[in-house]
Amino acid sequence: MNSSSRRYACFCVVVAVFLVIGGASFAGKPVRVDHKALQAAPIKLGTSGGSAIDLANGYCCSGTLGALVRDTQTGVLYILSNTHVFAGDSVAGGNKKVATDGDDINQPGFVDTSCGQTTNIIVGDLSDWCPIVAGGTTKVDAAIAQIRSGMVSPDGAILEIGTLSPATLPAFPGLGVKKSGRTTGLTRSTVDSLNATISVSYSTECAGTSYTSTYTGQILIRNRKFLAGGDSGSLLVEDVATNPRAVGLLYAGSNTIAVANPINDILTYFGVEMVGDAAGAAGNGIPTEDTLSRAEMARAIRLQQLNAHALLRTPGAVGHAVGAANGRAVIKVLVEELTPDALAGAPRQIDDIPVVVEAIGKVVAY
Repeated sequence: MNSSSRRYACFCVVVAVFLVIGGASFAGKPVRVDHKALQAAPIKLGTSGGSAIDLANGYCCSGTLGALVRDTQTGVLYILSNTHVFAGDSVAGGNKKVATDGDDINQPGFVDTSCGQTTNIIVGDLSDWCPIVAGGTTKVDAAIAQIRSGMVSPDGAILEIGTLSPATLPAFPGLGVKKSGRTTGLTRSTVDSLNATISVSYSTECAGTSYTSTYTGQILIRNRKFLAGGDSGSLLVEDVATNPRAVGLLYAGSNTIAVANPINDILTYFGVEMVGDAAGAAGNGIPTEDTLSRAEMARAIRLQQLNAHALLRTPGAVGHAVGAANGRAVIKVLVEELTPDALAGAPRQIDDIPVVVEAIGKVVAY
């Protein structure tokens, strides 16, 4: 492997992805957006970016600059992304550096500029992040970087999504969602499950040593070309045309599911709010066509929590969640691979709530 390809090897996709903006055209042709390209300031978000120290072991890594948030006390504006995108360098390893307050945040990320050998710009400074606990439980995979003056559009516009509502929306099975990310651009899916407990695989630095951390209360989204490597940090929003509400922050996935922190957990952690257009805020609520009552879902979550240890005793279990099937709430035991032992070892139901075993593959930080 030559040095150029070796530097890109930590990402699954190297070829630039170009996606169509719905309804937009130029001289009859669709307008295309390159989420990996260098932008003229002030930039829009949903674009390639990351930490300017994220080079180690002959590799460079990047993710997505997700959204714009505002400190509720001071009004200071910050770019929101993941801890592992902005502050993933947790050991003084191959580059002898550890993430520190004030680290430069670039656009596009190094992985799209030949590891810094071509042009990028500095758009923010690392300000705060939730540390990822190796072998333990982490609250959220989220970090914020204070914007540099004039470098980020103050309305918080996201490529192919536009401006947001300042309001947020809790996830619900069947909710239509979309995201704008570095690798796969604008994609759509639906919420699959809630309140997931799940283990996620990380690296101590770019191409570093692997470790895992466990999360609780997570949102699972169906991942059929919805999320890929480099999309970490993308904001999950409701799938409406104008000023959608934020639902979560994407950070991990497998070949079948994507994982997001609930957005309100992140806003509370940092004491920030979404930047959005209050005058044009979306008014859609939780889908009324969903036949599953919120009361039944809440009851299933209570039973899931009370029986968490028993669910994790299922052979091969890597987590559990609550979803829906045939208009009813179900408790899910999550396994990497479906095996006879897993099927035989899981409970059939808890009280009157059915329990199903679902293979999700290996979940890794994206």
